[in-house]
Amino acid sequence: MTKIIPAILAKNEKEFKKQWLHIIDNFKYIQIDIMDGEFVPYKTNINPYKVKDIIKDNDLEIHLMVNGISKYITTWSKFKNVKKIIWHYEANTDIKQIKKFIKFLKNKKIKPVLAINPETKIDVIKEIIKYFDTIQIMGVKPGKMGQKFQNKIFNKIKKIRKEYPRLNIEIDGGVNNKNINKIKNAGANLIAIGSYLQKCKNIKKFLKSIS
Repeated sequence: MTKIIPAILAKNEKEFKKQWLHIIDNFKYIQIDIMDGEFVPYKTNINPYKVKDIIKDNDLEIHLMVNGISKYITTWSKFKNVKKIIWHYEANTDIKQIKKFIKFLKNKKIKPVLAINPETKIDVIKEIIKYFDTIQIMGVKPGKMGQKFQNKIFNKIKKIRKEYPRLNIEIDGGVNNKNINKIKNAGANLIAIGSYLQKCKNIKKFLKSIS
């Protein structure tokens, strides 16, 4: 069964609330995208303590498109409704540090998720993939909403699904009504959708059409 996760990528708290209001009637579980202007060229000025009252009734996964991963993990792990924290392999490839992140989050009862960019081959994370129950594959270059899904990702999904049949494969970036079924058929079982859902005028109808 495929789970759809609405992703909120907002520049500030005002934009955050607008995006949240657009999707919240249809979802309890949401993804919040955080960018630092360093790992990616764009920055989100979202103070978690300023939006905590908005998201208090939601289960959350936090997608960190940042350098200096540790400080962001420390901050977001303080929120009881955070269920997953996702960070990018490309931001810190040190295996010992990755294992520290994993241990810290598991002690907080938060699932660690490793994301890889479109150009990163799955072989480079083979040594550590066994420590995760979910891997996130970016369908686009991280950091900007509204990009076109890169077709080479379909083969990457198929390869990972074949090699790791029990792994949760989450896709993020470039998903829309035209490619979602192909993404599902390739083997992804978690799909984060940002800009398409924000532009969607009838989310219930869209969800029904892909169920």
